[in-house]
Order: sequence, then C-alpha cells, then structure tokens
Amino acid sequence: MRRLIPTTAAAVLLGLSTMIIPAPAQAATPTGCTTSVQWVQQGSDYFEGQGNVTCATGSYEAKLECWNEQTGDVYVIYGTQVVDAPNTASAICNTGNVAEQVAAVAEPPGTGVTGCMSWTQWVYTGYNSGYLGHGVVQCDTGTYQAVIDCHNMQTGYDYTLYGSVATAPATASGICQDPYEAVTVTAVPA
Repeated sequence: MRRLIPTTAAAVLLGLSTMIIPAPAQAATPTGCTTSVQWVQQGSDYFEGQGNVTCATGSYEAKLECWNEQTGDVYVIYGTQVVDAPNTASAICNTGNVAEQVAAVAEPPGTGVTGCMSWTQWVYTGYNSGYLGHGVVQCDTGTYQAVIDCHNMQTGYDYTLYGSVATAPATASGICQDPYEAVTVTAVPA
C-alpha cells in the first residue's frame, strides 16, 4: 500500500524550504455607503452637479450619472481620486449639468459584470409617434447586454427587450416599441 505525504509536510521532513504563494486578493466591495448630490459653484456664474459617496469599508472612487437638461443627454463620469473608508469620494458633472445618482466603485475593480448604473429616458424620434422609451446601462467591468422592461401605459401590457451588448465602460441600450415606456434596465453577462 502506498502512502501519499502532503507536499509541505514532505518538504519539512526532507529539510527543504517551502514557499506559500497567496492567491491574489479580490476587490472588497465597499459597504455601508451613503450618497448625496448637490450643486457646486464654478466661478461667479456657473454651477455644476457634484456627487459624493462615503462608505464604511473598502477603497473606492465615485461614479456619477449626469444629465444635460438642454440636450437630454445622460452620461457617466468617474471621480479622479481613490479613497479609503470612511473618506468621501466625489465626482463633478460638466458645467451646468445635473448630478442624478452617485455610487462607489471598488478599487481594484471586481471581476465579471460589476458596478452597473442604469437609467431610462424618453427619446424623440421625429416621427408621428414622437417619443419612445429608452433604457441604458453602464458597468465598471465585464461584457454585458441591456435588458429593458417595456410597459404600455394605455393597455398595461409589458414585454422584455434585449438590447445591445457592450464591454465596460461603454453603455448598452435599447429602445422600446411605440407607445411603450422603458421602466427598468438591467445588465446581464453576455
């Protein structure tokens, strides 16, 4: 009968040195986060939206959804500084743009599809229908597809739309059929 001796024990018995190589550390998702958005003054005549996030644990930077009220464009911007809890990380929208929502982004980033932020809006088509529901999602890592829940406000009928595929940090999106509104948007791994 053969006996197998674990490698470390065998090395010790033979007088050999052993080296244990730890696995790479995974990013710890920040927890206990509180967020706020506000207007901050730039110069004497201009204001811009700012988002702040403070977490109880982790290292993170701020990620901010901004809205340009004049054009209707929505975009995501990242802060420029990584902080350790319980410090506050901030990000600032372009001049005159509104800060809509802010979140903490783990540093280093996680694996898979992580850190997703989504929003819905009406987009003007220029056709007789006028406006259509548009759903958008943006994530920090991974490749993902937008999944939009569309709702007909007149009939109450709902359906699910599988939108475009994107790789972080790009946006994935989809547009509901007329006269449906985009209700929720999620990202699924692609």
